[in-house]
Parts: sequence; structure tokens; C-alpha cells
Amino acid sequence: MDTELEYICLRSSYPVGQAYYRLDLTNKLGYDEIIWLNSPENLRDASLNVVFSEIREVQQTQMLIINYLYSNKEKFNFITEEPQDGEYVWVSDLFYEGFASFFEYDSSWDTTKQAFKNHILFTTADGAVKATKSIIQILRREAAEKRFKPLTKEPQDGTTVYMADVTSKDGYKSLSYTKEFEHLLNYRLLYPDIYEAIQASTAMRQLINPPIPVTTKKPEPDKQ
Repeated sequence: MDTELEYICLRSSYPVGQAYYRLDLTNKLGYDEIIWLNSPENLRDASLNVVFSEIREVQQTQMLIINYLYSNKEKFNFITEEPQDGEYVWVSDLFYEGFASFFEYDSSWDTTKQAFKNHILFTTADGAVKATKSIIQILRREAAEKRFKPLTKEPQDGTTVYMADVTSKDGYKSLSYTKEFEHLLNYRLLYPDIYEAIQASTAMRQLINPPIPVTTKKPEPDKQ
């Protein structure tokens, strides 16, 4: 699984037996209810940041994605007229290794109907894959904002803010906000308190230089 996705994910330590809501853009409800069993499927869901504890959260994320795709029709070129039954189409698919699935359209099948309504049907595999990668980025951003809580609105000039800084020994720098630092705000590098800035810079360092597992086992000599 992708290290960055694993690290950013908020929901990877659910108690066994607890239900969670998994984002599903092919479901009328916008989600599937799943039981956490620490299974490979559960861990995959966690790594993709599609695990939510509340229906409200998953539905908000669903609408965010749908609206983003719709607002960028020219970029994604999704199918805008409902396909004929039997027509082959590609669907953006978070859970498929290639990020796209291929099937015959069937208007009586809720899954394909919902995929069309949610703007994730395409005439080519490349179009579906491109959409899936954008969806993954949205999910990463949303998960990161929930975990690290960066500033998302411009503070008043002179407000003390803290920048996550991997080059600093302490993991942060204190700044007096001005318009000059707007790019840091847009990059989600500014935080209202020191703790959040340190937490974010620690995560960055672990992504750049993952810790090496400690082992006492000595390497075996090469066999001739």
C-alpha cells in the first residue's frame, strides 16, 4: 500500500467488529456499510481514505467529489449522455488495481446508473484512470486537513501563525502573517498552534525518510 496514504489515513485503528461507512460512488446512498475486521479489504479502504465513522462525513465527501468532477467537465471528459444498454464503458474505480473497470452499460442495474449520474463513466480507460487519480488526491487532502488541521482561511495581518518546516530542528517556524505568506496558506503549511505544525512536519519527515525497522537478526552469509 502507498506509504503516504497509509500515514495520512485517520481511520486505520478501528475496533474489530465496529461498523464504518465506505465511500462508494456507484451506490445510491453514496456509501457501503462495512464491519472492521482488520482484513486486507479494511486496510485497503483505510489506505485510500474512504473510511468514515459518520454517514454525514462520507456524504459530504461524496458531494465534494461529484461537484469537482462536474465543475471540470472539459478536463475529465466524462460521458454526459446516458449510454445505450449493452454499450461498453469504463468506470473510475478506486478499488481496482488499474483504477478503471470495464463493463456493458445496463440501465436496469443501479450500479451503472449511479456511476453515470455521478460523472464517473468514460469512453476510454485513460479518462477513467485520470478521474480516479484526481479523486485519490481529493481524499488525501481531506484526510490530511482533518488530521493536521491547517489554516484554510486567511488570518488577519499580524496574526501569529506557525509554519510546518522540516528544515527546522523544532519542526516549525513562527510567523507574523502578511499577504506575503499567502502561498504557504494555499499549500496548507500554516497552522494556528505549534503542536499542529510539529505534527505536520513530523509526518513530512517520515514520508521523506521512513524509519527503518529495528532488527537483531544478523544477515546470513551468501550461499555459494
